[in-house]
Amino acid sequence: MAKLILCAAKIGAGVRHRYIMLSQVKAYADRYGYRVRMLWGATGGVADHRHEELFAPIPGIDIQNISKHQLRSIADLCARDGGFVYHGEPFHVARSDRGYSERFFSWDLAGSEDLSMRVPRPIPQLVATPSAPIQADIRAWVGANRVHTRLGIRVRAIEQLHRTNRVHRIKAELDAALQALYRIPWYVPVFIVTDSEYIQQRLASHFADSVFVPKKFQDAEAGGRYVRRSDKDAMKTFIKEIGCLCACKKIISNGGFLNDASVEAKIIRAPYREAAYMNAAIA
Repeated sequence: MAKLILCAAKIGAGVRHRYIMLSQVKAYADRYGYRVRMLWGATGGVADHRHEELFAPIPGIDIQNISKHQLRSIADLCARDGGFVYHGEPFHVARSDRGYSERFFSWDLAGSEDLSMRVPRPIPQLVATPSAPIQADIRAWVGANRVHTRLGIRVRAIEQLHRTNRVHRIKAELDAALQALYRIPWYVPVFIVTDSEYIQQRLASHFADSVFVPKKFQDAEAGGRYVRRSDKDAMKTFIKEIGCLCACKKIISNGGFLNDASVEAKIIRAPYREAAYMNAAIA
């Protein structure tokens, strides 16, 4: 039987998390002659979407959709350092201290990061290509809104307070992120991507020429209203937003985003001095 790495990400993993994991697994697989099959959990992390509803096929990776219940069962077994049977074949969780067999299971980032340590750097990052219908929406929106001429601004406000170096859903932190962005001149044309209604409204008020993909903010918290991550329509809108963001002339990223490694040359960082010259550069 051919050499195979079976892999899966934890139940709450979002799309960026999953593609980072896949990039690391595939780098190892390509170097050592394995095939890769991912068990894609249709869970809340991707608003219960199957892979093909959001993305095009990934060359060299076989994606098998599984339910959240199946993934939860696998997660429980992995937590006990056990194994499970997949299509009649037993798989065991790989660990560096055991070595790697010709067919094994790699669990989430813990497994993929260990594999990535065994291949030369840098590791190529997989690009998550949107599905054909979403790609068509991206092309239309980019053309209609002159996205190629704009500064893309991405601000993610995360729920997990334990994650450092991120903007959390706390008004003081949202305001601090805004103060840095307010230094960019009002006349710079921008495209806004955020899960915070407060951030979107404030940036739209500051910049005279601002656009954003319309969406709903359904979750109310102390710091305002936010996108509901479990909303299936919101997930498709997010993939569309990221496609448009990557098409921007320059990009500011606060919190990271899917496919950011593929547009690293466009990303500018605080204090965002380059942004002040964009209007003249694209006129």
